[in-house]
Amino acid sequence: MSIGGRQKKLNDADKFIIRKAVLELAKKGTPRFTSIDDDVRTLPKAASKAINLWDYVTAIGAQLSRPPYDPYRETINLDISIGRKKSRKVSLNIPLIIYSNIAINYSSLESVHLALNRLAEKGNVLGLISETEINTTKNNKRKYPLFKKVPSYRNDSVEHYQKSCPEGLVMEYKDQTSLRMLQNFRKEFDGPILVDVSEVFPMDTKIILEEGADGIIVDTDKVTKNDRYKGKHAIAVIYDARNAIKDYYKGRDENDNDNNATLVIAGDVNSAGKIIKAAALGANVIGYSTSMLIAHSNMYSEKPSNVSSIADNIYSHMVGTKGEIKGIPAALGYSDFHNLSSSDLRTSSIDASLQGNIPLEGVDRTYREMVEEIVNEYVNEKGIRLNSLETQQILRFMVSE
Repeated sequence: MSIGGRQKKLNDADKFIIRKAVLELAKKGTPRFTSIDDDVRTLPKAASKAINLWDYVTAIGAQLSRPPYDPYRETINLDISIGRKKSRKVSLNIPLIIYSNIAINYSSLESVHLALNRLAEKGNVLGLISETEINTTKNNKRKYPLFKKVPSYRNDSVEHYQKSCPEGLVMEYKDQTSLRMLQNFRKEFDGPILVDVSEVFPMDTKIILEEGADGIIVDTDKVTKNDRYKGKHAIAVIYDARNAIKDYYKGRDENDNDNNATLVIAGDVNSAGKIIKAAALGANVIGYSTSMLIAHSNMYSEKPSNVSSIADNIYSHMVGTKGEIKGIPAALGYSDFHNLSSSDLRTSSIDASLQGNIPLEGVDRTYREMVEEIVNEYVNEKGIRLNSLETQQILRFMVSE
């Protein structure tokens, strides 16, 4: 029997890492929650630092076979289209949508509007998800895509939301009533419809996509508060969300679709480094928090806070963010932001490796892959016969999934 089809033998360093982790797993019944590097560094606050697994995930630089790009001289593509049919696509020049789950005051929203217009004029088109209408003038029309938010507690017709001429809609999904609303809206609205599944994730993702949704939005902050993901990190949510979309496409002819469904990840991703890591784990677009954006703008401003000055700061912040999320893929040897994958990441945390299926530093294999090899060697040595289901049950037990 072969698990994973791998024939490569573990070296001594690999065996040391896995034995140490398995011994701790046997003693405590749970996988390690600290970095192996912390044992060497003996950091006094290692346990508290390990709570934020983003800190234990790094991106590996370009190799000789994939030299880095110069983002100032060479084109680094950030463009993405949202929509599964050519007739209803929305294009973004930066894979970000300004997004918030809490209401913000009108003046703050107006600042965001002004900043997004200025960005669009310079060829930096971002999207905005908003429930509140923006009062525009003849000389200040909206120049960026608006995704009109449809609250779950409302039962309005699609005509009500089309009054503001949005390029897309965002629906909150809670139950079968939400599904019926999606079905009705899909019949009448030609633009892309994104469905926020944070309240029910990962349930019903397949059904939602089958009913014509162009993508899903997953707020990691919300999901990690649910019982199913309690104690887990945003890394696990992003990894599972990408797999949920992959599962939808299993057995389907992907050539029938112009684009796969879009995965928008919001929540704990409000920095360039986290954006890159989230994209490598499978996010297509990042939902950038409106409240965090306003906070950034006020934090570094020396001017009095008014609509115009906040708009200036938001504009500068987003231009800087664009430069960072172009520069990191370029340093990894990619001319396209969307070529990032989990193979570009490494982690020193076994927990992060388990939750995001990320290769371990110095080993270049995930913790699960290493456990698979050990199980494979053991059952072959003992002549044990296991079917694939039994093997997966053993692996789940060993890695405490």
